[in-house]
Amino acid sequence: MGRIISVGLLGLVTACAAGRVEQGREGRAVQSPSFAASAVSVMQAYDLESRFHEAADLGRFAIERARLLKDAAGEARLQAELGRVLTRQLRHEPGMKEADVLAVLQRARQLAEASGDPRALAAALDAQGMFLYWNKVVAGRGEWEPVVTLFERAQVLAGEAGDTRGVTEALFHLGLTRQFQGDTAGARGFFERSLALARESGDALMQSYDLRHLADLSEKDGDLDTALARHRECLRLREQVGFRTGQVFALITLAQVLTLREPRSEEALAAVQRALRMAEEVKDPASLRESHAALGRVHLRREDAASALSHLEQAMANAEAHQDWLTLVDVQLDVARTHALRGDTAHFEEWLRRAWTLATARGLDVVVLEDVERLGREHGIALR
Repeated sequence: MGRIISVGLLGLVTACAAGRVEQGREGRAVQSPSFAASAVSVMQAYDLESRFHEAADLGRFAIERARLLKDAAGEARLQAELGRVLTRQLRHEPGMKEADVLAVLQRARQLAEASGDPRALAAALDAQGMFLYWNKVVAGRGEWEPVVTLFERAQVLAGEAGDTRGVTEALFHLGLTRQFQGDTAGARGFFERSLALARESGDALMQSYDLRHLADLSEKDGDLDTALARHRECLRLREQVGFRTGQVFALITLAQVLTLREPRSEEALAAVQRALRMAEEVKDPASLRESHAALGRVHLRREDAASALSHLEQAMANAEAHQDWLTLVDVQLDVARTHALRGDTAHFEEWLRRAWTLATARGLDVVVLEDVERLGREHGIALR
């Protein structure tokens, strides 16, 4: 990833220089066509490493330059990317104000609409959609309809602009909305269309996203061989592009399927331990809580209740501190399962009901509630 950032910075410097030359030759401020794209590329590289502050600082600098050079479309594209970065940072760092992130996203949309550039508007709408998407999935706020509408509009506009990456992303995001609403067939269709485009354009990163979620659907269908193959390919692609936090999640999902095939899988244990080491190296809170949660689940399947609880408790503390209610419910269910393994029915029911109360209070989606209810039914406990 360091090489990618270096190349991106070189491109940005070159683009800045080109912008100065063009301005001098014409006697007016004209944006170099590659400037905004170069800056966005570097921001994305920083973002993949969870280096949010550097990405945001670069974005603000580039926005000022685009404004100086009177490139409204470039400024809009940069504002949209800044909004994406801040949306992800919001999930990782407590204390940020959602209103500040929304202001950036609204500015991006206003600039894009004023510029008449469909590529910039597609990026702005997609970025706004992702903000609302995470609010819905993690915090249970809002409704699906406006999220879907934003992604649908982004897909159409990106297509009109010939922006393959924009179309690929919008299709993937539409797949996510279907998946979290329990529409497996709809989700699969969008992921497959996105994957086909990503393969055609050689976009390794987007291929990895699509493969990871298609693997989830294969797992739910009981096709573990296909799920494993897709998870392994996802991991390989993320290693190829240097997406370290993405590798953490790829290792976790790989381990999940391995333990379904063999509960005491040594490969699964090694994969999650590697994921935790990487999460500690990059100091990414989301990666840390998911790694601890996954390691807790691996120990649970190995029937090591004490080790499972140790990691699950760390994951819960992290999730609560970052208000990641979706993860917190999942981990509470695993804590309940750990008490069931110990034969402690009182504590099992206590944690099951905690998960139910949190899921309903936070308005989490039907898929989450179904998971809670299913575990209750397995143990003869009615929650409604």
